[in-house]
Amino acid sequence: MIFDKAGKVYSKIEFSNEDEIEKVVFNNFKLLFGDYSILLDKSLIATNSGEKTIPDGIIINFQESIWYILEVERGIHGTWNHIAPQISKQITAMENMDTRIKIAENCIKKINRNPSFKDLLNEINIEEINIHGTINKILQQQPKVALPIDFIPNDLKDWTKTLKVEVIVWLVEKYKDINGDILFSIPEKEIEDGIESDDNYGTKLKGNYLAQVIEKGLLSVGQELFFEYGTKDKNKTKFTGIVRKNGIEVDGEISSASISSLRCIQKINPTRTTSNGWTVWRTKDGKLIFELYKKLIELKQS
Repeated sequence: MIFDKAGKVYSKIEFSNEDEIEKVVFNNFKLLFGDYSILLDKSLIATNSGEKTIPDGIIINFQESIWYILEVERGIHGTWNHIAPQISKQITAMENMDTRIKIAENCIKKINRNPSFKDLLNEINIEEINIHGTINKILQQQPKVALPIDFIPNDLKDWTKTLKVEVIVWLVEKYKDINGDILFSIPEKEIEDGIESDDNYGTKLKGNYLAQVIEKGLLSVGQELFFEYGTKDKNKTKFTGIVRKNGIEVDGEISSASISSLRCIQKINPTRTTSNGWTVWRTKDGKLIFELYKKLIELKQS
């Protein structure tokens, strides 16, 4: 159940069909994958033996140098009758060199039709002359599978553990009020800000990692953080934030690492919808706070 401060209640309901979930994911894919990502539409691909399959999309994340097979599902389809066979065939098709060449070509075509995305890539030091080489380098890696789904069917978690590729399952939910107004819920991007939940499911509460970093003495409450940001051909602006127990304070407001950095960035570029705060905010000596998180993991394992 979701409700607002006036007491207006939204109750969870089922999606009408898979197309409805796809529309929610496709229209909001940057909230899941970040602004420096591009979505390639459905395209027929084949395994080396000629078995054909059509994934719902391919995502290429230029900032994190990751690519994904995107398969949007309804849990009602079940693990063994539909989801497992379909994704297994898609993973196999990605081993076909012709498939990866086709993906690269489609990606170049889409970027060439989108000059604003070229400008966005320039923000992360990927110039136009280097785009093709960057795509090929990313596609040389093993893809991940992104699986947005409306509920988790039996055995899905156990099946994903048997695969040689990483499968990230995101729970997508639909809510409706008495007047018919609709809300949708998807996991926050911060779940994947290099700090993935233990089982890669966006279904359980994640810990306050910033608080854990502070607890280990790797950051201090009141410590100043900074980052610089600027759009193409403009000088970068320096933003500062203050470490608090439950987030980073900017302009008197405390929020997560990613939300606080996004609010800063939107002052320069209002079109931005996401920011990976863990790979943006730095300490005075230039260390990313993600580096401090990795140190935290090392201490836990020692």
